[in-house]
Amino acid sequence: MTQTDDPVGRTMSARDWRRRLARWGCFVILGLVVVMLAFGGYVFYALNKHPSAPFDPKHAPPAPDYSQPQAWLAFPGRNGLERSTPPGMTAVDEARAPVDVFFIHPTTFLKNDRWNADYDVSDADAPLNSGVLLDQVSAFNGCCRLYAPRYRQATLAALSRSIPAVEFAYADVARAFRYYIAHENHGRPFIIASHSQGSAHAIRLLQAEILGTPLQKRLVAAYVIGAYVPSDFVKLGLPTCDTPRQTGCILAWNTVQEGRGPRMLVEHKIYWWQGKEKSSNQPPSICVNPLTWNETGIAAADANPGSLPFPKPPATHRAVTLPALVPRLTGAACRKELLEVNVPLFGPSGFQDMLSVVMGSYHVNDYGLFYAAIRRNAIARTQAWAAAHGSTSNPAR
Repeated sequence: MTQTDDPVGRTMSARDWRRRLARWGCFVILGLVVVMLAFGGYVFYALNKHPSAPFDPKHAPPAPDYSQPQAWLAFPGRNGLERSTPPGMTAVDEARAPVDVFFIHPTTFLKNDRWNADYDVSDADAPLNSGVLLDQVSAFNGCCRLYAPRYRQATLAALSRSIPAVEFAYADVARAFRYYIAHENHGRPFIIASHSQGSAHAIRLLQAEILGTPLQKRLVAAYVIGAYVPSDFVKLGLPTCDTPRQTGCILAWNTVQEGRGPRMLVEHKIYWWQGKEKSSNQPPSICVNPLTWNETGIAAADANPGSLPFPKPPATHRAVTLPALVPRLTGAACRKELLEVNVPLFGPSGFQDMLSVVMGSYHVNDYGLFYAAIRRNAIARTQAWAAAHGSTSNPAR
């Protein structure tokens, strides 16, 4: 039997080493179980905490005025965080950008003491504001002018308990879009992009404000990420994207660890469809692979040009240099309506959080894991739209 020395100089057999490793393995597993139980308890508490009185619009916070700068989380001309870029990449000159992006942000307010947050809630109370701009909105600054309205977002409690509060939040989004079209768009092509709660609002916005109207001809694509998105959009004249340069189409995905994805992301959902909330007979969810740009392709990690670690809040609201991208972090494949990845648990920092470790959901990193791919694709689709419609604008890479 082979012998080896431990750190204090005692001779140990291979059997002793196996026993020690087994004990440490038990401690690690026990620790993970404790963390999972604690996290599960916190989630249960957070989701079940809600205001004692039902939603009442008379007690809602004041409405945003979209003619005022403070009503926008991102807006051209500010050089805000959404204009940040990783090393080696540049943002397009806004005066030459051929396309706009109307981005509907996810839930950034994390308290459950009300049904709807103030639209101008501080970064201290909405700590994900900067992360959304840096990790999600900035992915489109290589091609486009960026508009992201603030709105009286539904809180996490409202998303599961108060449809009226969610509809109240959507009403702000719809008003912001109408303002954008009337005062900022000037007949230009545009992209709809969103995440999580924002994607639930995007599903309704596409139906209520765009499809079947003259605006649909100017829709480059809809990136409706991190939510259940019904495949029945094709019946309304909006096909699922099937090639990297297709325009006038919709794409979506929900990122999960291979073999561990929570089905709750795509099953038994309540969503707005054709004028009312729908909760039964739902079609399959759209899942477009952001490394192949279709629903059936399987991509190895070599096909991933760069993932962005989730950025830490900077000390400024001005554009900054983002962390360097991590190439070839993970491949991806759509399986059973979920986008499966294999992110190393002890790999580069910035890609794991409690949701991914405990539940296998990479919801927070739906954009970041495929940052470079999304950036390239947004440029490719804007170029394809320009080529088909005679535009000569040349977006930055």
